Amino acid sequence: MTTPVLDAPATEVVPRVSLRRLSPALAAWATGAAVYLLTTAYHYRALGIAVRPAKLFFEDWLVWDTGHYLDIATGGYTPFDQYAFFPLYPLILRGTDYLPGGVRVAGPIVTMLIALAALIVVQLLTEREFDRETARRTVFYLIAFPTAFFLFAPYNEGLFVLLAATALYAARKQAWWLAGLAGGLAAGTRTFGLLLLLPLAYEYVRQYHRPRWSSLWLLLVPAGLGAYLLYSWQSAGDALAFAHAQDSWHRAYAWPLVPQWHAVRLLGSQPLLSAYSLLYVQQLALFALAATTLVLCVAGPWKLRRDQRYLLVYALVLFLPLLVTEVGPQDPLGSIHRFLLEIIPIFMILGRVGRRDLLDRFLLLGMMALNVINMLTFLTKNTFVA
Repeated sequence: MTTPVLDAPATEVVPRVSLRRLSPALAAWATGAAVYLLTTAYHYRALGIAVRPAKLFFEDWLVWDTGHYLDIATGGYTPFDQYAFFPLYPLILRGTDYLPGGVRVAGPIVTMLIALAALIVVQLLTEREFDRETARRTVFYLIAFPTAFFLFAPYNEGLFVLLAATALYAARKQAWWLAGLAGGLAAGTRTFGLLLLLPLAYEYVRQYHRPRWSSLWLLLVPAGLGAYLLYSWQSAGDALAFAHAQDSWHRAYAWPLVPQWHAVRLLGSQPLLSAYSLLYVQQLALFALAATTLVLCVAGPWKLRRDQRYLLVYALVLFLPLLVTEVGPQDPLGSIHRFLLEIIPIFMILGRVGRRDLLDRFLLLGMMALNVINMLTFLTKNTFVA
């Protein structure tokens, strides 16, 4: 039998999972949920708009892409352009329709619980790779990130983070059936879920050097996308409906960094404090922050160990598409700062960099302030920040 090649210490003692051990993830989730719920409750006063009845608490979040998820959950893929939204999250929403409050109340609550599960797995993964203090900072930076409210809002971001982190953690634990299953479900959640196959395959080869029977579990990753292609072919007569539907959302591909250059040009053509100028500044700043953390993965005192390079592969396969994806002439960077949430190693590196107390406070307060501002901007429904 071939022995896996591991660089982590063989004497590593993994503490038992308990509420005390998971307290960083629980505290981060509770903090993020409190900010999300309080901002939702007080946004009527902050924005000077009419107050809704308490039973309609989540109604103001059921806009933009959330409306499409709800439509798919309750009525299936009716307009062709909705095939751009992958099916796993709408299926979960459909299941919540049988709970008290239905899909419009139970759906957002279940989504918040999915965010909790995602933070727990991210903490466990980070603890395994680094240490408890780094894991604590990682989950707090993730929940404070300027677009972290999408982990709580009825979007599929939290679900994807949960499944991706589970796949990576299972691969490190050599639970390849779970890695393949989580990867397959991720491929049924987001377009780029299929790319999880690359870091999983990299880690498998690093451990075993050659294919074994257990490598067949990784075929579950493309099977997740294949199931959606089959459904699309049967229901719409077009197996690639998800790709063709992107035309309706003005997504196109350009040369690397061209979308970022277009955002810089647009920034120079508008008043500095206009709504879109502030959006472009934030998108470009967060893009630069992500790029910097990727550099720190391979250079400097925080670079990853050789056995951790699967994290770099994962980060790159999700980051590189952001270099070339452009969304229309007015907002070329589109949802770039939301998709950065899915690149878990960004927050791991920040968790290592944030050992200095002053830098830790700066990151937490700065990011959370932008998070609240983006929540209020989202709730106005005037400027698209998703």
